[in-house]
Amino acid sequence: MVALMASEGHFRSPGQLLDELGITNPEDIDIEAIAFYCKATIRYRALTGCAACIVGNGDTAIITVDSAAPRGRQRFSAGHELGHWMHDRGKAAFSCQDRVMVREWSAQNPESRANRYASDLLLPVPLFKPRASVLKKVDFDAVRTLATAFTTSLTATAIRLVEHGPLPAVLVCYSDSVRRWFARRSSIPDKLWPHQQPQPHSYAFDLCQGAAESELRGEVRADAWFDHRSAEGHYIHEHSLRTSYGDVLSILWWKDERMLIELEEYEERLASRRSDWRSEE
Repeated sequence: MVALMASEGHFRSPGQLLDELGITNPEDIDIEAIAFYCKATIRYRALTGCAACIVGNGDTAIITVDSAAPRGRQRFSAGHELGHWMHDRGKAAFSCQDRVMVREWSAQNPESRANRYASDLLLPVPLFKPRASVLKKVDFDAVRTLATAFTTSLTATAIRLVEHGPLPAVLVCYSDSVRRWFARRSSIPDKLWPHQQPQPHSYAFDLCQGAAESELRGEVRADAWFDHRSAEGHYIHEHSLRTSYGDVLSILWWKDERMLIELEEYEERLASRRSDWRSEE
């Protein structure tokens, strides 16, 4: 494969690109024009086995995107390859599958880094946050509204919403009934981790077990999702769906934050006791 050749001073962060091009509205985020500005040409062709690929030589590159994909997915795929162009020149050319893009959000590797680049470029926080702040729920209905406004993929938009939305929320991805990754709002305590496998009494469990419906929602017990004593006796909102690849994406959100407050108080008491124990030794 042709290498992505390095050149001096080629890197531009998504924020730098948006500032340099004077982009201040979602509808002005023209991925083809941005790529051209970075000396990468985007073309659309029928692809088999991958969503997009990039081949570069010297200071120029060609990004090929699957012409059969939905427009939001095409834009994200193009932004993903542009992330490779910015971060990974001098390494082997990249051919990226849609399913890999969906799964690679938490690992520290070139695919995850390219995903984040695309997200920061197509869903910039300064433009995204004001539009998300007026929403009353954090569910896939809200995700679809924002994905339409920004012309972006469902997964990337969902991650952005749980990280920068108006209410505390978590997004979990299960594949083959195993948790692949999760994203959450920064205010949610680090001790709160979703179960490694979907649990009974959750809609994700039903979908992973082959429920006829492809999308389920409602209130569920918090301990069906989180193995922490603060989850007992509380309920959260869950909206789960099965993707075209068979993975299950679940958005969990709290309208009532008492559970999170109790968790923080419990962890503070526990930390205080540990400090007392150490001082007594």
